[in-house]
Amino acid sequence: MAKKIKLNGPVVSGGNSFIYDWLGIETISPKRVISELDKAGGDDVELYINSGGGSVYAAGEIYAALKEYKGKKTSKITGVAASAATFFISASDEVLISPLGTVMVHNASINTSGDKGDHSSSLELLEGIDKSIAKVYQSKTKLSEQEVLDLMNKTTWMSAEKAVQLGFADGILFDDEIEVSNSDPSGMELPQDVLDKLKNELLKNMIKDGGIIDLQSTASIEPINLAQSTNEGNDRSMDLEKLKAEHSDLYNSIMNEGVKQGEEKERGRITALNALANAPGAAEIVANAIKDGKTAGETALEIVKASAERLTDEGKRRLNDSKNSGVTNVEPDEAPENPSAEAVQKAEADAMIEEIKNLRGGRK
Repeated sequence: MAKKIKLNGPVVSGGNSFIYDWLGIETISPKRVISELDKAGGDDVELYINSGGGSVYAAGEIYAALKEYKGKKTSKITGVAASAATFFISASDEVLISPLGTVMVHNASINTSGDKGDHSSSLELLEGIDKSIAKVYQSKTKLSEQEVLDLMNKTTWMSAEKAVQLGFADGILFDDEIEVSNSDPSGMELPQDVLDKLKNELLKNMIKDGGIIDLQSTASIEPINLAQSTNEGNDRSMDLEKLKAEHSDLYNSIMNEGVKQGEEKERGRITALNALANAPGAAEIVANAIKDGKTAGETALEIVKASAERLTDEGKRRLNDSKNSGVTNVEPDEAPENPSAEAVQKAEADAMIEEIKNLRGGRK
């Protein structure tokens, strides 16, 4: 019996597939298709296709893997085979399409920014890709290169009958066991900026206090099932062991980044605290802060408070020393001016400023 391989959803690269897993979206990636072919072990395979396409390069890798596979390959289009997903039918020995199925071919596209040289290079790239794709279609349909390019230039959607007529399919399915739906196959690939944002959000939630946390313990990143609003026991949370097993590169990257950030954070805290240690009376406070895990901001407030108390105590001590020395009983040659309240406040402020300067690493 032929092994059945389901190819539903957008065609994505291996590095992006886990994002779609997290969102609960079915995807087609080279790694998964190659794995399924390896399991088939050379036996005949049936590809059930319902995809709007996606990455040209990922689809090209899958095309090469299918062409190299020794067993017979039969593609069954149950919904749509559009854009890059048409590479799969082009690599098959036989293509059957549902009466409600659709095939679509068009030109390759990319987003380009920069000057005219950049856009000119992109144009050359796209023209080369289109001609390469046209040759793949030619091998399946027996149409001429120009006929295929004309179909691609005008973005051609084909019904089941039209697909058979043009050679993209070999026959029409009448198998009641195949479920056909007229709903959106969700076959379009997510934009790269969305993928980047999702990756950053996942990384921020995975890294905590210099380590990695179990995704199941973070409610904000529970998997989302876009097909239904209820979970119904279909919990697809990716725990640490699964992440490590299926995405070892990502796991190691996150772990190393977490350790690095933790070390940098601790080094920064200790460096900031040591910078306060030169202030008068601050050494003991800083040592305790390092041990207790306090921040430089918290410690600076303690040092300023302690300095204010020390200045007050020192002023009282000097006043008592002055009274005890009897100097107040000596009649001065000239009566000193009584300092104004403003002068006293200024002197106290100057003393406090000196203390703060010391906290910042020295007098200026």
